[in-house]
Order: sequence, then structure tokens, then C-alpha cells
Amino acid sequence: MPVAYAQENPYLVAERPFVGGGLTVRITDLEDANNSLTNQITDESSSFGISPTYGKFISNRWAVGVSLSITSTDEKRISIQNGSTRTSINNRTTIGITPFFRRFIPITERFGAFLQPQLSYAYQIGSIEDKFSDPSDPANNTGSSFINQGHRIGLGMIGGLYYFINRHFSLETNLLDLNFAYNIENRENTNSSAPPDNDRESSWSNLQINLINQLRLNQIIVFNYYF
Repeated sequence: MPVAYAQENPYLVAERPFVGGGLTVRITDLEDANNSLTNQITDESSSFGISPTYGKFISNRWAVGVSLSITSTDEKRISIQNGSTRTSINNRTTIGITPFFRRFIPITERFGAFLQPQLSYAYQIGSIEDKFSDPSDPANNTGSSFINQGHRIGLGMIGGLYYFINRHFSLETNLLDLNFAYNIENRENTNSSAPPDNDRESSWSNLQINLINQLRLNQIIVFNYYF
């Protein structure tokens, strides 16, 4: 008696490797329009990140891999109140590594969803500067600067949709980001005249759930190449 076998998806094949990459770009320039001419707040920020990925199928619908990430962020806030000006500048660079499993859930031959449980580690280093100036009372002008270093360990899951443009290229979009993370941060004052008690070490944990229902410039866009 002949035995019928279900046809395997030609795009999701065991032992097939793939490489990919994500790109994140965010640029904002906001001014608080509710303030008067003598009270204004301006926020400027930009962020750029890349995340190259390598993976390989261990079965017809399961893959394992690792993703690296490098992100650079610059933020600046200028607050003017009654002639005095406070300027805050925050620059930081984050480097991370994320091993993962991925489960593909095909809906059609080319299109489907995926779930990706993962473990991540990230190292962050940056600087913070804060300056206050009052032309009417220069004696009150102050400034401070710090160097921040941090470590972040996370356990989470992302999910989204994929579409194979052809046999070798696919496009993905992320719709779910669930992450529990533990953070450690060290702050060191770089002002030689500042008291040493301004240095500090802190730690905290947080749970994040992000649901994305539209494509925006500050969301990741991922392209993969399958060998």
C-alpha cells in the first residue's frame, strides 16, 4: 500500500544556512509649542543601529543562530526658563550579542509567521553632560559631566512575519517584543572638583512588552539571504 508524504516547504529546509541584517534609524527634533517665548524646551535625538545575523536550520521549521548589534544614540535637550538655560547632552554606544532559536510557522509557501525565544547580553558606554547658565547671575552657573558604563542581560521572545521574495531573499517585520532584563550601571563623575559621592552604582530589572502594528522609521527592517 503506497504511503503519502506531506510536501515539505521548499524554503524551510534542514541544514540550510542564512545571513541577514537589521537597520534601525530614528531622528527626532521636537519643540514644546505650549511654552511662551521666555520658556521653551527643545529635544533633539538621533539613533543608528545595525544587527547582522547568522542562522541555520536544524530541522525543516526550526533554526538556531546568533545576532550582533551595534547602536549609537545622541540626545540633546535645551530648556530656557526666564532667561536661564539648561543644556543636557547624552551620548551612548551599545554593543550586544543574542543567541536564539527560531520557529517558523508557514501560512503559505512563501509567507508565514515566526517566534524567536532568545537570550541577550549588551554592554553600554556613554557620557552625560549637564550645564546651567544664567546671564543675570553668573555666580550660579554650574556644570557636571559623567561617564556611564552598563551591562544588560535579557531573556525574551520576538515574533513577526516573513515573506520570501524568491528562494534566496526574504523580508521580515517584527510585531512582538517581549523581554525581561537585568541591568547594572556605573556612573563616574569626570569633574575633578566634584565630590566623590556623586559616583554611584545601581541595578534594576524590568519587563517590556512592545506590540507593533505599523511600519515606522524607528522600527527594525530585516532582510535575510538563504543559501
